[in-house]
This record gives sequence, C-alpha cells and structure tokens, in this order.
Amino acid sequence: FTYVAAPTITGLSPTSGPDFGGTSVTITGTNLSGVTDVSFGGVPGMNLTVVSPTTLVVSAPTGTAGAVDVVVTSPGGSATAIGAFSYIVGP
Repeated sequence: FTYVAAPTITGLSPTSGPDFGGTSVTITGTNLSGVTDVSFGGVPGMNLTVVSPTTLVVSAPTGTAGAVDVVVTSPGGSATAIGAFSYIVGP
C-alpha cells in the first residue's frame, strides 16, 4: 500500500483565455505527478502533460464567458481553485 498525497493548486498562468478554448494553462502546486484529470467548470481539459510534481500543463476546453473553478484530480484526492480561470468572449 502506498500513500498518495492529495494535490494542491498554488497558481495558474494565464488565468484567462478565449471561450473557444485551447489556451495552454500552466498549473503549479504540489503532489501533481499523479494527476489524471483537470477540469474547468466541470469540463475536462485537453492534452494534460505532467511536467514535474509541482507543474502541469493542460489546454483549456471550450467554455462560456466568466470565471470557472479549476479542479485537479489524482488517486490521492482532488484540489479546487475557486474561480481561478476566466473565459473571455473570443473575437
């Protein structure tokens, strides 16, 4: 049995992107190496790449204008950054 610590989120960059999605978002935190899912307002992100235990990169999915919660999930649990990413209406 291996104890897997729950992930945490300490930051996002950038914190906004167009509502048509595709923004590459870097998420920083702790215990991110086991993350299997990142969602933006309940919609799964795309192209999740775990860079290190403290950094991952994911493409934001299509969304509706406004702030959404970002949730990272791993076998150890999940972490939520409330209203951490904002969709803006694209051109």
